[in-house]
Amino acid sequence: MSWRAKIGVIYPADGALDHEYWQLAPKGVSVHFTRISVPQEEQTLAVLEAQTQSDDITKAASDLNVIQMDAIAYACTSGSFVHGFGSDLTIIERLETASGVPCTTTTTASVRALKAVRSEKLSIVTPYPDEINARLKLFLEDSGFQVVALKGLGLYTEIFNQPAGAAYRLARGADKSDADAIFISCTNFRTIEMLQELEQDLGKPVISANQATVWDLLRLSGVNCCNKKYGKLFQTDE
Repeated sequence: MSWRAKIGVIYPADGALDHEYWQLAPKGVSVHFTRISVPQEEQTLAVLEAQTQSDDITKAASDLNVIQMDAIAYACTSGSFVHGFGSDLTIIERLETASGVPCTTTTTASVRALKAVRSEKLSIVTPYPDEINARLKLFLEDSGFQVVALKGLGLYTEIFNQPAGAAYRLARGADKSDADAIFISCTNFRTIEMLQELEQDLGKPVISANQATVWDLLRLSGVNCCNKKYGKLFQTDE
């Protein structure tokens, strides 16, 4: 039940990891989803760029707030970094104008989360192809981070069908001794069930897209998100 806060999630239509948000939400916080359409043609960088400009995003924010959200997130990592540094803030402005409540994007939340765990040098793990990885690397560098390693799976679609261990194995392979944190991108890439173990095995913070999104939504809602099961981020005082 939502006696502490209601958080809203605008998810692409192919998003399949609703359960990760429910797991991350603490007692008294309810999670409410709406979805925006995803073009049915072959997924390309150009299709992704067009999708993020759609009025569907602002309509979704307005519709969500009919039931009075405390905060809303556009939960698509690539969609909120693909247009470059600062484009996520433009999306937030659109969402807040449409809904009248505090909003974030997954990319914005991830940058905030990485700064909250005092990270400067990153190993990045994604399910994306190289052309999207290049946009992510540039965005994070423009946000003040040094990218020391980046590994992707080369996928545009069916990301949600990756097994639970895919992100874990990819992160182990991408880790570098000079990286002070791991960032796992994509809200459709399974991570929640192994975050704590990956942090323990690597000895450094691990930030994933869904983890960061919920953390930022809770922060915007004024809810303390302390939960030792979901990594160092959920134990910070930020």
